[in-house]
Amino acid sequence: MDRQEVCFLVLLDLSSAFDTIDHKTIIDVLEYQFGVTDRALEWIKSYLLNRKQRVDLDNNFSEDCDVKYGVPQGSCLGPILFLLYVSQLYDIIDRHLPSSHGYADDTQLYVSFRPDCEDNSENTLAILEDCISDVRTWLLSHKLMFKDSKTEFLVIGTPQQLLKINIESVNVGGVQIKPVDSVRNLGSWFDKHMSMSVHVGKICSKAFRGLYKIRQIRKFLSTNTTKTLIHAFVTSHVDYCNALLAGIP
Repeated sequence: MDRQEVCFLVLLDLSSAFDTIDHKTIIDVLEYQFGVTDRALEWIKSYLLNRKQRVDLDNNFSEDCDVKYGVPQGSCLGPILFLLYVSQLYDIIDRHLPSSHGYADDTQLYVSFRPDCEDNSENTLAILEDCISDVRTWLLSHKLMFKDSKTEFLVIGTPQQLLKINIESVNVGGVQIKPVDSVRNLGSWFDKHMSMSVHVGKICSKAFRGLYKIRQIRKFLSTNTTKTLIHAFVTSHVDYCNALLAGIP
């Protein structure tokens, strides 16, 4: 925005990404792409393969079922294996776009351009849609569930810049995703002008609800307990990603 550019931001939705990792594929990725061999590879195989699960309902157990997909939830190794599994995804993105970011199973595609003429926005959108198409194909081929309709599209710029843009939607797997006014991005809210007003409003709302609940039981609490609850339900929201507010009027 400081460079008088507009940014297209697309947030992809991967459903149950950690649960759909193919064990054979991740083993091949570790061995042939990252050079994991011998005892290290055997250790990871023993960690992933031949797992079983069953359902317990009032002490009545179902038959054991083989677990052929996914990494153990809550494990330290799970997120690392997932990032290695999708590492090729960012090679595909780099062929189309100069920048992308991913955090675990949250993937963001973005590209900026000068809105001086209509061709710039249309050409940039075409590049973005080509990238999304290739990303979508790769995800589906690797058994990762991709929800087209839950993709979010945000066009970021100053009010003057956005007046020059006439983009109605972005095509994601045949679904037309219309631009929204704000999106939630890793717990923070981005609005189309990056004023952070939506983010501040959400924080204030959460902090107020926390204060209101604590106030109702304050007379039963010690000072130290009250401080703990304040930190847990109020200041934790205020402090989260507060660096984003630097320089905001």
